[in-house]
Amino acid sequence: MRIVHLSTVHHDWDNRIVNKECRALAEAGHEVHLVISADEDRVTHGVHVHAIQRRSRARRLLGSQWEGWRKVAELKPDLVHIHDPELIPMGVTFARTRGVPLIYDAHEDLVKQLTTKPWLGPRTARLINPVARQLLHLADANCAAIVTATDDIAASFSPTRGGRDRPVVTVRNLPWGRDFTVVDVARNPRTAVYTGDLTQERGASLMVHAIEQAPEATLVLAGRLLVPESEIERPQVDYRGLVPPSELPGIIAGARVGLIFLKRLPNYENSIPTKVFEYMASGVPFLATDFASWKQLFGGCEGGVFVDSDDPEAVVRELKSLLDDPERCAELGRRGRRAVEQEFSFEAEATKLVGLVETLG
Repeated sequence: MRIVHLSTVHHDWDNRIVNKECRALAEAGHEVHLVISADEDRVTHGVHVHAIQRRSRARRLLGSQWEGWRKVAELKPDLVHIHDPELIPMGVTFARTRGVPLIYDAHEDLVKQLTTKPWLGPRTARLINPVARQLLHLADANCAAIVTATDDIAASFSPTRGGRDRPVVTVRNLPWGRDFTVVDVARNPRTAVYTGDLTQERGASLMVHAIEQAPEATLVLAGRLLVPESEIERPQVDYRGLVPPSELPGIIAGARVGLIFLKRLPNYENSIPTKVFEYMASGVPFLATDFASWKQLFGGCEGGVFVDSDDPEAVVRELKSLLDDPERCAELGRRGRRAVEQEFSFEAEATKLVGLVETLG
């Protein structure tokens, strides 16, 4: 099949879109294209990336949509897979007029996500909330299939459409087990790592504060910088910028502990944290916010430590304790890697996605 993925919101190295879903379909033998904001066309993991212009949020709604759908039409797809809520109306129209199946991919709970957007005030979020619900209803009523990142999000969509069964499939953001080589973290220097968007809601200042309290320790950060650069410019911070997913395993492998501290926001408390899985896949223990859902998901693995990230001094204590005990880190890391091998790898998720696509073709 010729499958076209489209996003006007996500960056062109998005791990879920490029390195997981598109890659899985290409490896299964399908012709996969991705239309997305990028600097230039390229081929990655057998996926043909078609660059559209990067635009501001306001200009994206019209300019990027027009350019993106024009490229999709030129590719004459057998199936279209969209990744942004704002693409739903045009996606439904395209699917109807061209007679091709449409998949909507819900990366996050859109309604809850609105409360985490720093550029939306509470009043604006309340005004937009009905629009978000209407978009999701439009997708629910018209898409041939829905793909979601969590079971909680999947439960918000209907398993039927027009009286017939309609697939709603959870494809979790797990790591490819084969991409990560297990390291002996006991031999690693006193280094903590975080990979992902750098925002205050994702603990940017907290991580910097904690590493400054740990003598002779370094914090390696890799991801989009969405806070002022002055927030992370410290002697103990090594900022690598936004890197391709293929470089993340090597960056993680150099650390003794992986960090993830999120604020207690509705969209985060029931999320599935990709970073924790990636740390575990490398044999690196995690230090993470003690969300109840995370403790339930990861607690039995004993691959890391949970902490109240609303208490900065508790975070400092736990981070110093891990950095000071390389043998404990190594044991936690071994347990985490074992859990990935047995339960938490994308290989199984890829099978679900490929199976879904092939039932629609």
